[in-house]
Amino acid sequence: MFYEVRRLRLLRELAAHGTIAATAEACHLTPSAVSQQLSLLEREAGTPLFVRDGRRLVLTEAARVLVAHTERVLAELERARAEVAALRTGVRGTVRLSGFPSAAVALAAPAIAACRAAHPELRVLLGESEPAESVAALRAQTCDVALVYEYDLLPRISDSGVELRELLREPLLAALPPNAEAPPDGGAVALAGLAEQPWIAPRSDTALRTVIERACQSAGFEPRLDYTSDDYTVIMSLVQAGLGVSVLPRLVAEPLASDVRLREVAGLRPTRTVSAAVRAGSAAEPRIAALTDALTAAAERWRAEQSL
Repeated sequence: MFYEVRRLRLLRELAAHGTIAATAEACHLTPSAVSQQLSLLEREAGTPLFVRDGRRLVLTEAARVLVAHTERVLAELERARAEVAALRTGVRGTVRLSGFPSAAVALAAPAIAACRAAHPELRVLLGESEPAESVAALRAQTCDVALVYEYDLLPRISDSGVELRELLREPLLAALPPNAEAPPDGGAVALAGLAEQPWIAPRSDTALRTVIERACQSAGFEPRLDYTSDDYTVIMSLVQAGLGVSVLPRLVAEPLASDVRLREVAGLRPTRTVSAAVRAGSAAEPRIAALTDALTAAAERWRAEQSL
């Protein structure tokens, strides 16, 4: 029995997305093309692979077995590509990096500059997206390396098709107005003391917004969200104007602080971990290794600067 890898990849994406339409969008195909390829895979398997439940397709046990094997097959193919590429002389070609804005400033820019200096024949392309989109792009092979983040108060990234290299772990900082009572520099602020303050939070960054809400709940109160914005410059400007308080990752807050008072959070001390994500099996590919090594070096320099 022969299985076409393309079709196995589509089955894996169907397992992740649940519908033909979402799978087609993730794979940049038409729904009819996805349906046709999955029907051919079902014929190759000789057994039903899914049953319809409303608009969703539910995978059968046979399909789940195939998906589990597909993850291993794809990882082995990535390792094979990496080993073949390593036989060539020099690091050349194009590598696609996806990252979120604060990491692009602190890590991507110096890493790309280092790659250009060390590997003149290596071209790094940078696109901006949030972690969920970046992981989907890795799986769809539309990017090669992704900068992603995880908050310690939320579930971690769990995807057998993706490998993570931790770059740095940063604290979430309480952002207070210039005239607010705050501990001396180096002191931590208790969130319970901010229970009566108006709060300012991201509008579309639901992960950080959820972290703020959970941290405040752990301190015994529900935050009163008076202002939301997708622009961190706006959030910091509102804090600076004395209109409320917020909690932000250090990579976001420190470059925008101006007169805003930044303090670590006492007790809970929430953190955000920033990692470089690659497709499982691809880490040793010379282009990818060169970029992830440069990102690691940039993160080490950032950590050294924080300890000065």
